[in-house]
Amino acid sequence: MRSKLVALAITLAFPALVLAQGQLSGTLSTADGPLGGVTIVVNEVAMAEITLPNGSYSISGVPAGTYSVTFTLGDNTTTVEGVEVQDGQTTDLSRTVDWDVSFAETITVYSASRRVERIVEAPAAVTVVSEMEIEREASHGQLPRLLEATPGAEVTQSGLYDFNLNTRGFNSSLNRRVPVLIDGRDPAVPFLGAQEWPSMAAITDLASAELVRGPSSALYGTNAFNGILNLTTKQPKFSTGGEVRLSGGELSTIRGDIRFANEVGANSYIKAMGSITQSDDFYRSRNQTVEYSQFCGGGITTNCLNREAVPVATLEDEIFVGTLRFDHYFGGGDVLTLEGGLSQGEGPVLQTGIGRIQVLESDRPWMRLNFNDEHFNLLGYYNRRDAPEQLALASGANLILDSTIWAVELQGNTGFASGKGQFVGGISYRDEEIETKGTLTSADVGGDRQAVFGQVEYSFTDNFKTVVAARYDEASLHESKLAPKLALVYSPSSNQTLRLTYNEAFQSPNYSEFFLRAPAGAPVPLASAAAGAGFGALSPVLTLLGFEPTPVLALGNSNLELEEISTIELGYSGIIGGNLFLTADYYQSDLENFVTDLLPGVNSAFSPYQIPIPLPPQVAGGVMAFLQAALGPNFAGLTTVGGSPAIVVSYANAGSAESEGIDLGLNWYVTPQWNLTANYSWFDFEVISQQIGDKLLPNAPENQYSLGVTYVGDNFDIGVTGRFVESFDWAAGVFQGPIPSYEVFNLTANYRLSEAWALGVNISNMFDDEHYEAFGGDLLGRRALGTVKFSW
Repeated sequence: MRSKLVALAITLAFPALVLAQGQLSGTLSTADGPLGGVTIVVNEVAMAEITLPNGSYSISGVPAGTYSVTFTLGDNTTTVEGVEVQDGQTTDLSRTVDWDVSFAETITVYSASRRVERIVEAPAAVTVVSEMEIEREASHGQLPRLLEATPGAEVTQSGLYDFNLNTRGFNSSLNRRVPVLIDGRDPAVPFLGAQEWPSMAAITDLASAELVRGPSSALYGTNAFNGILNLTTKQPKFSTGGEVRLSGGELSTIRGDIRFANEVGANSYIKAMGSITQSDDFYRSRNQTVEYSQFCGGGITTNCLNREAVPVATLEDEIFVGTLRFDHYFGGGDVLTLEGGLSQGEGPVLQTGIGRIQVLESDRPWMRLNFNDEHFNLLGYYNRRDAPEQLALASGANLILDSTIWAVELQGNTGFASGKGQFVGGISYRDEEIETKGTLTSADVGGDRQAVFGQVEYSFTDNFKTVVAARYDEASLHESKLAPKLALVYSPSSNQTLRLTYNEAFQSPNYSEFFLRAPAGAPVPLASAAAGAGFGALSPVLTLLGFEPTPVLALGNSNLELEEISTIELGYSGIIGGNLFLTADYYQSDLENFVTDLLPGVNSAFSPYQIPIPLPPQVAGGVMAFLQAALGPNFAGLTTVGGSPAIVVSYANAGSAESEGIDLGLNWYVTPQWNLTANYSWFDFEVISQQIGDKLLPNAPENQYSLGVTYVGDNFDIGVTGRFVESFDWAAGVFQGPIPSYEVFNLTANYRLSEAWALGVNISNMFDDEHYEAFGGDLLGRRALGTVKFSW
């Protein structure tokens, strides 16, 4: 396999080597600003490129000669004659055009095909949050909230910085069905596969956020089960200058952000960014009282919250994020990026399947190297996480979780058939090492994975194209897997697209599900309980058998298989009348091999408990009858571990389901200043099979919608959004119960006092509608923040 990957690497790099002749580059703009999404075609050699959101483009490998170059966006076309290109030289062809275009026509995406294309031509359901929109909301510092009012997004908040981002159902605590990439780097915690949102890139440094909805393993591999979130940070070359922000407000929040980017030599640029936040949070201790519902017994129970063994160690969060980046541009348009950063967190509480965990110390250094050419991209990165203090509130145990990741990916692209075809392909390798010092696993664990992927797109006519993609993954943790994709795309006009797609994707069990060994709750004093419940005669027998106390353990299952999904989707995206952007998607999915929550009695490696010593039949029968009555459904997990009785909860592959849904999105650019948005999602499912004792739920509402209105003027902007979520049931690990319907209104406003100074306000849940969005999550209230910004 490795020899094949090396051969493919040479093949992918070949177009960049043989076409290294002349280069054509520049920027496209109107009087109102840069133009993204413009197609540039060098007519005589049928070479094409699309401008980025900042209006820039670059076409390398152009043979020396004189050409006509055509710029096209929707129904607008401009052709420039007599453009000369010389070997080894870069020809600047920048233009300011007098076109009447709407913002929607200029939107481009990368994530749907791993190459830049207009959003109305993408072969997948995709949402983009632009740099301008991010800038308006940046002061709240909660990255997933950028997507909560977008089509099909399921943003579930469990704490101030504890979120689960999902699409199309079957959400969970520490959800990993939608991987996140930051400039290609995967920052997820490998033991869980989930995101640690406080450690992400600072929102103030983001240039775009793209959410692809639906199975995406054909291009992104493991865990791209329900989609992919691709975050791009600002390039220093296109964001020079400095900025300081100070924010403060409710929950005793104090936040400071500083960012600086500048040219440091010929074609070299640097960027430095730092963000520090100190605030209270919504979480509360549950060792004496709970915020909602009621106390219940240990283990997995319904409609109540378990009493936690210890209180939270602190009621304050402290978060730091910093990065330093260097970019160098070579003569042919190639770009070398060297970047490193550090994030630190103390205080956030995370909701997990075994209960809540408070992160008391987490240091996450990372490095990234990237070399980019028009025809290939080489990425390598290193992630480290040191978390020596994580308090399991259910048991009081300290859970140490350190990890190291090394990864490399090579991707190439080229056109063929006179521009009618496009090929994107690549290879990747990743190595993971995890250390828990015996607190979460019995020994250190790790693994590696490698993959090869490719996508071919071919336009049979100006209106019809097909897209075929596939990815083959090998891993030490699971069996090899091929994930295919097929899309048929019809464009009745330049601004409208109909697509029919078929996708398959998979999710691997994480290290926790494979190798977990940790307390799942406080030990149960069964011998004492027998004495207190009128079974005093059994108490000494239970003590003799080792039931005083009885540990409750969460143990992994090394025999788990991949979860799989296949989806058929019919989608539409189009710009109507020049100012109305509409998306509509209908999908049907088959899902199988669900990994259950932690359940008693599902792991065949642990046999049901048997009394290990001879006892009189009447006494033995009394002991077993008492244990069954005292433990209830958790009696199925009573077994022997290390020669002593223990209650074990574990995982298994059990369950299949069918789902269908509709996502609708509307953006109406009423005027250049006013924008109205409306989004609606409907979701339905049917459980085909499930493990006895497991509650296989999508943890998503049947109906949800959002409405928004935004005004953006020269010096002032204001936006209000409302999100409406129907009631639904939640089941994830030890947390099982109902989620009442809720509605949340957010307000954002900014006023520019001068070129240098600006004021802003951000109010989330502005009517202070206390609610919870995941059963077991925090009771969420209002947070209002004010911001002062100075730029130079």
